[in-house]
Amino acid sequence: MRRDIKQFIASVIGLVNFIFAVPWVLAQTTTTIELPNYIRATSTIAILNAVLGALQVYIAPPLVGIMVVVGAFQILFASGDPEKFSRGKMTILYAVIGYAIVLVAGGITSIIASIIQ
Repeated sequence: MRRDIKQFIASVIGLVNFIFAVPWVLAQTTTTIELPNYIRATSTIAILNAVLGALQVYIAPPLVGIMVVVGAFQILFASGDPEKFSRGKMTILYAVIGYAIVLVAGGITSIIASIIQ
């Protein structure tokens, strides 16, 4: 008997909520939301160039610097172990190669943009 009362009360609350909420939702006017264009780009190539420019200027150089320091510490603390020394050299090499790829990516997008347009 107690369960039936709880279900009835929940149903009444739900019905009252529906009756009072639906007119307010239906009475809203349609508004246009305008999002700001922080990238200031209109085409896909322009967006890609903006993202790559930010990557080349703000993200990649600090990461390369950190990875070079990590590689230098690996070499410094190798203590004569050729494998640890080699791992430090490879860390620095991969950081430089990664940065070169990021820099070349801007040129590749320029080539693709000139072919497409």
